[in-house]
Amino acid sequence: MIARAVWPLLVLLMCAAGASPGVAAERDTPPTWVDPGWRRTVVRYAVTFDERGLSTTVFDFEILALDPKGAEAIAQKVLSYNSYYGELTVSDLATVKADGKIIGVDPRAVRDQPASADTSSPYFGEERNRLIAYSDVGPGDKVKGRAIYRDKRPRLDGEFEQYWTQPTDQPPEVIELTLDGPASKPLRTAGRDVEHSEERSGNRIIHHVRLRQDTSARRQNELDEFDTARRFEASTFADYAALAAALNVRNAPMATPNEAVRAVAAGIAGDVTTTAEKVERLHNWVAQNIRYAGIGLEDGGLTSQPAAAVLASRYGDCKAHMTLLKALLAAQDIDANLVLVNARPRYMLTELATRNFDHAILYVPALDQYLDPSASHVAFGTLPSALAGKPVLNIDTGRLDTIPMTPSERFSLASETDTTLSPDGTRQGRTVFSGRGLGAALSRDAARRLEQVDRRHFADETIAKDNLSGTGDYIVPDPRKLSDSYFLTATFRLGPVKLDALPVTVLSDPRLPLLQLITGDIRDEPFLCRPLQYRETAALHLPDGLNLSYRQAPVAYTANFEGETAYGTVRGHVEVKARIAVDDRTIRSEAEVQVRFDKPICPAEFVNTVKLGLSKFNEFRRSNIGLTRKPVGYVVEMSPDYNLGTKAFQSKNYHLAMTWLKPLAEQGHAGAQSFVGYMFEYGRGVPRDYREAVRWYQLAANQGDTFSQTCLAEIYEKGWGVASDDEMAAQWYGRAAALGDRQAQLHLGTMYRDGRGVTRDFKQAEKWFGLAADQGSAWAQMSIGVLYAHGGDGLPVDYDKAVDWFRKAAEDEEPTAEYNLGWAYEAGLGVAKDLDHAVEWYRKSADHGDQSAKRRLDELSGNSPTAIAAQVFVMLLRVLF
Repeated sequence: MIARAVWPLLVLLMCAAGASPGVAAERDTPPTWVDPGWRRTVVRYAVTFDERGLSTTVFDFEILALDPKGAEAIAQKVLSYNSYYGELTVSDLATVKADGKIIGVDPRAVRDQPASADTSSPYFGEERNRLIAYSDVGPGDKVKGRAIYRDKRPRLDGEFEQYWTQPTDQPPEVIELTLDGPASKPLRTAGRDVEHSEERSGNRIIHHVRLRQDTSARRQNELDEFDTARRFEASTFADYAALAAALNVRNAPMATPNEAVRAVAAGIAGDVTTTAEKVERLHNWVAQNIRYAGIGLEDGGLTSQPAAAVLASRYGDCKAHMTLLKALLAAQDIDANLVLVNARPRYMLTELATRNFDHAILYVPALDQYLDPSASHVAFGTLPSALAGKPVLNIDTGRLDTIPMTPSERFSLASETDTTLSPDGTRQGRTVFSGRGLGAALSRDAARRLEQVDRRHFADETIAKDNLSGTGDYIVPDPRKLSDSYFLTATFRLGPVKLDALPVTVLSDPRLPLLQLITGDIRDEPFLCRPLQYRETAALHLPDGLNLSYRQAPVAYTANFEGETAYGTVRGHVEVKARIAVDDRTIRSEAEVQVRFDKPICPAEFVNTVKLGLSKFNEFRRSNIGLTRKPVGYVVEMSPDYNLGTKAFQSKNYHLAMTWLKPLAEQGHAGAQSFVGYMFEYGRGVPRDYREAVRWYQLAANQGDTFSQTCLAEIYEKGWGVASDDEMAAQWYGRAAALGDRQAQLHLGTMYRDGRGVTRDFKQAEKWFGLAADQGSAWAQMSIGVLYAHGGDGLPVDYDKAVDWFRKAAEDEEPTAEYNLGWAYEAGLGVAKDLDHAVEWYRKSADHGDQSAKRRLDELSGNSPTAIAAQVFVMLLRVLF
């Protein structure tokens, strides 16, 4: 059966004839912490510093490999350092075998390389990685070593500041830290979940710190490990203002404009007179003309290049972008401040003043506005969404502050469609997809993607994916020209449709789904929440003789909600407004959704609240209007009774739900028909009646309701109250699958694989499983592996591909994929034959409940009934003969 609103896959996929891999049902459980297979048994830091701020750190480490995965992970160690400020020496590098044998590291296996090897954004500074390759590391072995970091020059004269963290996803361990400094430079210290003591020895103060991890937790996908980690902080700075002053002494002179900078600023500003216009022109010029490259050529990366040098080279890192813009603004007598922030998803700072930032932006006091011209795709007036709500340090003023949340109006998307319907059912028109602020940046990204493809072909594919026939094209203005708004246009000519019910909106928006834009597609943990506004308008011009028979009722939905995260109380707001109006022969649909948050991190439960608001928006925009050639005395409106009916259903008051929904269903409301069909199918509030369920599902399915299509398909597939009809089931699964319904795609893939209701065709099965896999189904990934392992019916046997798909699904702990991967290792198909790996994967599968894996482990260990009976038989032979 298929439950309303919850979609577990309950169909057991059977192995194709002759195939060995097993298959199980899909799971949808939250991910848990995955043991990396190693433990740090020694983590010891001994840090000393002097009055000049020069420090030496001795880092002793020892790491134990618990299993092959852990051995592979620890066989190479990476140590990072800044060669401008310090030097790194390593010693005592060795593999300690489980039997006590010690294998020293070959000196040739210790090499340095740049910290960044990203050719799209090279870093030319002194950040280095020391790579150490250990020999012969296996389970039960340890690697060890000592690293000594010695400062050649202080980062900040006469000051010391540093912090140490222990992420919550780190395996159990204890970090020991000794911090020894002069009494004349007393440290301020702070910690979270650490043990700390200090003692005085002569003119030195020694701090003893332990960070202890007993249990590990899975890292949250969208948040930096720093925010939840145990940590210890130490700083000689009185506060962040003092740190800012030390940094400003170095960077402020770099933004002094020379004559070349002044001349360029004057040419860019031209004849505009207002501050906002000048800032906009200068910001956009820097964003478009200064290429980003991680240039750390000054002062070990702590200081920007001079503005004149950046102007001459036309490239630079974030500090260089900000320094040049600051100088250009100064040339126009506009004050601007250099501001430090974190580009990574870190929303906390150390309590004490430390350099815990990785990005620089600019603040213009006259406009009370933050700017980031290093984000070349974002125009003036908007910051990248990743910066909203983050703490910042203004090094010009010494103030700590917080970047405001992006208003939903600054992440605005819209689509405006104008369609003419001909008497023969064909349609032609255009849709303008626009954006403002971050919405403009997103639209420009979509335009850049369109530049890389055949636009007409892409438009035709989009039309086909919308289950329509026809042709189209896209008109794409230059996406590299920055502006606060951006528009791209789709034109279309669509084939004939039946003139009884159709949507006013035609084409899908090529930009990302709204839920993903707002929540990042996170479901079971705190997420980065993004305020957004989306407005969709559509006009449909009817031919003479065709009349509107029904339309969706106006929607006015508002929800205010509140929750808690580690960052405090968060408040959210969702508002949906929608209506359909009639203007002579033109039907106009207007729908708008607005989502706001007052903090950047939202609790997991907000996802469902946002989903509910979006469901009302999507229900409206997907709804059909009714058309008829008969005279219409009045237009039926899909009333709010539907909402009352669904609420009653969710409260399990099925009698009341039927009272509200059945009249709407009889008027042709697809959603109401779907609910009525469900209640008849499962006997909720009415006696169970499959024939009635089929009737109502059929009515809703014919209007494109994918839930009804899938339920109807399952009824025909199972023969519940009707004659079993696999062909009919396949047809309905196909319609829902074509609309992107993941469950239908999985069912349809199964039917193509087994040849039920359709001609057996593994290529088609692969297609539909692939689409479901694209939507995150590990079960579908595993099923593709089964197809390649079996082969035939349009698909060649390919054990390499089979293993690749099994491995993808196994990484999500899909039990049958784990079993099949074990089978591949045991049989030596697609991978080298390896019984140890086979047993490892069988055991993982068994741990996740797979009975076949448990039986196979018993067989391999000789504990199965069959194996025991064989042993008894051999013993009898020995006794008798």
